[in-house]
Amino acid sequence: MVDMLRWFVLLCGLAFSGLILRLLLRHKISARNSVVWLLSAAIILGLSAYPSWFDHLASLFGIHYPPTLLFLLSTLVLLVIVLHLSIQLSIMNEKIRQLAQHIAIRDVEQEKLARGDKQASLLRELSVPREWLQ
Repeated sequence: MVDMLRWFVLLCGLAFSGLILRLLLRHKISARNSVVWLLSAAIILGLSAYPSWFDHLASLFGIHYPPTLLFLLSTLVLLVIVLHLSIQLSIMNEKIRQLAQHIAIRDVEQEKLARGDKQASLLRELSVPREWLQ
């Protein structure tokens, strides 16, 4: 790898790591999700420090052009991340639906209690036993 390209990849890895840490400190990204991104930044930094490892890995898989392996691995990592986020989204949607149902049930119960209090105060004023009204 050309030295200029190596420095560029190293700079990109450091900038990416800094961005993830900044988002984590500002609570814009959860700690659980930041682990995946920090691991990605570490891999970028490792590739910039030792690019020959990637060439050896590509030759182990029988790939003659190492950037092909890079694109394949990048695509697989992105697919796994999208799948993980889809699962999280589905779980959140289910929790939101359950929460909305719980709030609706509580609102109905509060309305019943409010109506019951009005009936109780009306019964006290009329001094009629409650059983007679039902």
